[in-house]
Amino acid sequence: MEKLSITGGARIGMRNSTWPFATLNVTKDKLELIVTLSGTLTFYPKDIISIEPYSFLPLIGQGVKINHKIANYNKKIIFWTSNPKQIINQIKQIGFFDPLLNA
Repeated sequence: MEKLSITGGARIGMRNSTWPFATLNVTKDKLELIVTLSGTLTFYPKDIISIEPYSFLPLIGQGVKINHKIANYNKKIIFWTSNPKQIINQIKQIGFFDPLLNA
């Protein structure tokens, strides 16, 4: 797998967009979160601290939390999806963030 593109929802800070208003695109070199009416957040491997499953309410509010070190991005960035562990595994397979391979 060389590229991942998934439609879902997103939370950036206090702004929430439901499915299908967000798209997560991942390649080996770049992760992009495109959110309708909020814009595009672009991350490179050096920008990421960790990527982890996130749960607001079981079965309803599940997602992938992107922990990063970009000063002008909101600290709370979540991509809403029904299977966060599967998405994280796919990101590992692409090789975007090598430390994830050791998680």
